[in-house]
Amino acid sequence: MEARSWSRHIVEKDVACLVGGERQKAFLYDLSIGGCMFEMDRDRDVRERAVTLDLHDNGTMEGQVVWQIGRCVGLRFDALIPEAVVRRLGFVPPSEAFCAQLPRDRGGHPLPPQP
Repeated sequence: MEARSWSRHIVEKDVACLVGGERQKAFLYDLSIGGCMFEMDRDRDVRERAVTLDLHDNGTMEGQVVWQIGRCVGLRFDALIPEAVVRRLGFVPPSEAFCAQLPRDRGGHPLPPQP
C-alpha cells in the first residue's frame, strides 16, 4: 500500500455504502480528494471490493477498498473528487492546543474568565 498523497479532512458524517448491491449505513470519518475512511454499521468483509458511498445531497463516490480493520474501511476513489467538495464536507481542526483556544469577542480579543 502506498503512502497518502493528499491531505485528509475530518468529516464525521452519516452516509450510506453500497457493496455488491447491498446498502448499509456507514459513518464517514475523513476525506481527501483521492480517498476516505469510513466505518460500517455491522461486520462485513469488503476487502478488495468495489464500494459506492452515498453522500446524500453531495453525490456519490465510487472506489476500491484498500484496507479493512474490523468495521473500519479505507477506500481509494476511482477518480479524484474536487477539492471544493472535500472542503465543504470536512474541516481541519485548529493547530493550537485546546487550552490556548480562548473565547474571543467579535474583535478577536480574549474574553475575561467567567465568575
